[in-house]
Amino acid sequence: MKGNTVDIDTVLRNGKVVTVDREFSVVDAFAVRGDRIVALGTDAEMAALIGPGTRVIDLAGRMVLPGFVDAHPHTIHRALQNLAQPSLAGAESVAEVARRIGERAANAEPGAWIWTTPLGDPPDYVGLPDRFSERRWPTRADLDAVAPDNPVYIPTSAYWPHPAIFNSAALRLLGVTERTPDEPNVRIAREPGTGTPTGVVHGLNIFNRSSRLFGALQSLLPTPPDATVRKAIADAFRENATVGVTACYEAHGNFFLPVLHELAAAGALANRVVGAHEVPARQPLEAIGEWMAALTDATGAGTGDDRMRTIGATVTLDGPPQFGLSLMHSPYRNPQGEPGNGYSAVSTEKLADIARLAVRHDLRLNIVAAGDQACAMTVRALESVHRETSLADRRWVVQHFPYPTREQIASLKEMGLVAQTYTSVDFSRGEEIYVDRMGGDGWRSLVPLRWWLDAGVPVALSSDGGHYDPLFQLWTALRRTDGRTGRSLLTPAKTVTREEAIATYTINGAVVMGAEDRIGSLEVGKLADFVVLDRDILRCPVDEIRETRTVLTAIGGRIVHDPGSLATETSAKHRPR
Repeated sequence: MKGNTVDIDTVLRNGKVVTVDREFSVVDAFAVRGDRIVALGTDAEMAALIGPGTRVIDLAGRMVLPGFVDAHPHTIHRALQNLAQPSLAGAESVAEVARRIGERAANAEPGAWIWTTPLGDPPDYVGLPDRFSERRWPTRADLDAVAPDNPVYIPTSAYWPHPAIFNSAALRLLGVTERTPDEPNVRIAREPGTGTPTGVVHGLNIFNRSSRLFGALQSLLPTPPDATVRKAIADAFRENATVGVTACYEAHGNFFLPVLHELAAAGALANRVVGAHEVPARQPLEAIGEWMAALTDATGAGTGDDRMRTIGATVTLDGPPQFGLSLMHSPYRNPQGEPGNGYSAVSTEKLADIARLAVRHDLRLNIVAAGDQACAMTVRALESVHRETSLADRRWVVQHFPYPTREQIASLKEMGLVAQTYTSVDFSRGEEIYVDRMGGDGWRSLVPLRWWLDAGVPVALSSDGGHYDPLFQLWTALRRTDGRTGRSLLTPAKTVTREEAIATYTINGAVVMGAEDRIGSLEVGKLADFVVLDRDILRCPVDEIRETRTVLTAIGGRIVHDPGSLATETSAKHRPR
């Protein structure tokens, strides 16, 4: 037995407790006092700790794991999308889309915007428009018929490049007519002959913020009340807890740090969260330096506590390949099927200068890169800084980084970096994007989890705003299957064991958060963050892992998810002798 025997609050026994410690130890039971784990061992050893006030939870043979850590969840983006009404998820026809919008319009004030969810089913948005019975996109005419007095906006998903769609009222407010020219990355669909806009606009999305038309749209859309936004964010983190996520590294595109601190202070944040500021990378270097100098809340170990902490800053180089924004060494086909390439917000030299500023201001730096050229730029920039000032003890983070070479991984290891990546890209867009549009053999080493692990780099997996259930993500790490075609994209560079996959979503996520001394494994003295699963994912058929459910989630010993009342109190009448 490991631990001590004082004032035990909870004993969980008769289970398979996978600790994810250095030995990947498995024990029968463990004990919690306050918010910490104080003992682990056999059922008999834990029975000796049960006192009159101890809650005893019979696990009935179920598996226990450390709470899952999502190293790049975009929970806030999901929360904001949940505010859109009506939802168009599940709609199988243009007629159904129109019906839902019409119902919303019937209860809306004239002139009020109707801002829906994107077309298709989150998070993959597959099969459109062919999935619609009409086999076409909705148009302004469809929307005008049900909402003539309200501007209607159907947005593009941040995860798949469907068009945005407007009705006539919205087009008028935007000033879009038959004479409105296309922009370099924005194409307005038009009726043959007349040139009248159909309401379908390609390229109008969050990744095209330089678009004049996108800027005009953002200035017109209503802003939800602060209280509504706070509630949506709190609700989304509670959703995380229902699938066993106990901690999140929200370090990319996170512009809601004050809100997260407020929620944490009010006890309304259902995950542990570490966040980072977003570097205004396109600004002049002098302005970036002044901005970093003002980040007094993010220097060193940051500010906050084990519930919510702000530390460091993130610089984003390029964008998703499905939008044609990943910077690659070779051109590839963009969403319009034309050859093109992404671009980086900074050059290699400017990235190195930003890294030097981060060193000067004692900021932990995250670098987000998606294309193989962006990955190479990152390594070159960091190497130039490392030659001047060692980065080895700073635990900086590369994020996404789907295209590293073995040599680049070795260099990152030498510089002390840790990594966050995502194997679910094979499921969500593997064959269509990484095989067909990108071409070549790059898909064979896309997100080479085996290489990272063999090099000894702590690498954490994440949902990246997609399927936020960690069990689904663990399945993708083991199968690497394309979700559209069912084709296996598994190669030696991608092959890992179940134990290794579990580590990427627990202890390695804690490393990325800078909290591996407190969470990520079940060990004496660590915070009692754990999940109970409905089956043994080390032994069940691999394809059952995606069907596995979390039946209990606890954070700091406090149960935050228990739909089946597994934790019904059964206080011992006396201490066993």
